[in-house]
Amino acid sequence: MATQTLDISGLTPSRAVVDGALRQVLIPAEQPWYDKLLVDAMAPELGGGSKIFDRFNAKIHQGLNSSTIDKNCWTWMGQPTSNGYGIFNLDGHKVRAHHILWTVTFDLVPVLAHVDDRCQRVHVGHQCHDADPTCPGGRCRHRLCVRVEHLALQTHAANDRAGHSGEHHRRKTHCPSDHAYAVSGYSYTDPQGTTRRYCRACKAGERAPEFVGIRKQLVVA
Repeated sequence: MATQTLDISGLTPSRAVVDGALRQVLIPAEQPWYDKLLVDAMAPELGGGSKIFDRFNAKIHQGLNSSTIDKNCWTWMGQPTSNGYGIFNLDGHKVRAHHILWTVTFDLVPVLAHVDDRCQRVHVGHQCHDADPTCPGGRCRHRLCVRVEHLALQTHAANDRAGHSGEHHRRKTHCPSDHAYAVSGYSYTDPQGTTRRYCRACKAGERAPEFVGIRKQLVVA
């Protein structure tokens, strides 16, 4: 398998619980928005107002009981990213909303962790998603949860294993052009170990008009 060289010049050593165990991690040496966030978080203790968190908290619904939002989650009602995570504009920087509460509660989110004798990238996973067997995966409602008790540091591999990764794709029976995978589908595993599913009919040019010339949209798993 090909190796990748990582630039760690802007990272500093620390320790954090990743994948359920205390591990050596590397966190950003600095973040342009971090100091301002901490000063704002301490403002009430110093007799001032917390302008950032007043604005942040106004975008959270806690215990909202509806058919689309878990009543135990703290759901971000502001702007989401294209892949479904909450996003917050902090001093001109767009920061994932659940990362902000994680940072205030613990520390900056690690970039890398030493797991299984190698460095692996770290992700702030949603345990509310992992524990929900009915969740289809993909861009689901749990990505909008910012409740710290529902979050955990995970390597990307552990996050994929725990989070129904790819389930919404595996359940698909037809490609975007409506060809049955049972008839036209085939899988390919690349040298990096990633398996994708393709459609022979689409490869042969029998694509729906809206997908003609768009190769990426035909990769569905």
